[in-house]
Amino acid sequence: MQAPGAARMRTVIVATLPPPAKLYGRALQGVFKRGGTAAQLPSIRLVRPDVRLDPEQIGRYARVCGFIPEHGVPSTFPHVMAFPLHLMLLTDPKFPWPAISLVHVSNTVRLRNTLHSGQALRIEVESGALVPHDKGQAFTLHTRIYRGGEAVWDAESVYLKRGVAGVGDGAILSGPTYIETPGLKREARWQLPAQLGRDYAKASGDFNPIHLHALTAKAFGFPRAIAHGMWTLGRTVAAIQPCKQLASANISGEFKSPIFLPAETTLWTHASSTTARDFEVRDLAGDRLHLRGRFDWELP
Repeated sequence: MQAPGAARMRTVIVATLPPPAKLYGRALQGVFKRGGTAAQLPSIRLVRPDVRLDPEQIGRYARVCGFIPEHGVPSTFPHVMAFPLHLMLLTDPKFPWPAISLVHVSNTVRLRNTLHSGQALRIEVESGALVPHDKGQAFTLHTRIYRGGEAVWDAESVYLKRGVAGVGDGAILSGPTYIETPGLKREARWQLPAQLGRDYAKASGDFNPIHLHALTAKAFGFPRAIAHGMWTLGRTVAAIQPCKQLASANISGEFKSPIFLPAETTLWTHASSTTARDFEVRDLAGDRLHLRGRFDWELP
């Protein structure tokens, strides 16, 4: 998905991932990058050509997000496999903004075919075109996953750089607004412990300091550590999914406001059909919106 006039996409094969400490070292060094308005993003496609669906990592992820063995490979799990490539791209020397300064505003996932533990996959990640946003500059990271040449999973992760002039083609994206979805009913109440960010980091490899501890979060302007947005989305999918593997699924989520840990949250859902749910995650009182989205699926 290359923007008109953009530089030709360069494919880089990643045979071995850098250690997480090195990637986060690059991310922290990037905090001192000024990062004004950008004309375009690096035209790089990062590829891991042979990655196994590791049962131990799947198990760690499933436990922290609430998936059960009957779910098989969680439909949100491939994001974890692609995340190191996301971080490599966001910490590339040519990337205009510090990775740690970006806000993850939404994510969509498409499971095209059932995944099974032990299978070998090809993972590709690249950045999309710049899109103006009413609070700054937005862009998308595209993830494509293949099995034996067949597309089996893809996702779009939209990020926002606040406070810079937005450029790019297309409609201006807007910040969080709340329009109540009719028919939503409270379905669950979750208690989120203070160590949730650390638990999810160990399962996902996402060690962003804003999620790990109150002290590290305060260094970046947050009063306490905040829950990973992709944990919240994964936890929601785990709660809604039938007790069996899926043939395919579409998941969309908009991250509306942070969840400060520890916390109590509530899940609200509405069945628009027998295989589709609209959902929201709110605070305990049901007044503050953290996540909104939709999950629809097909069974084998």
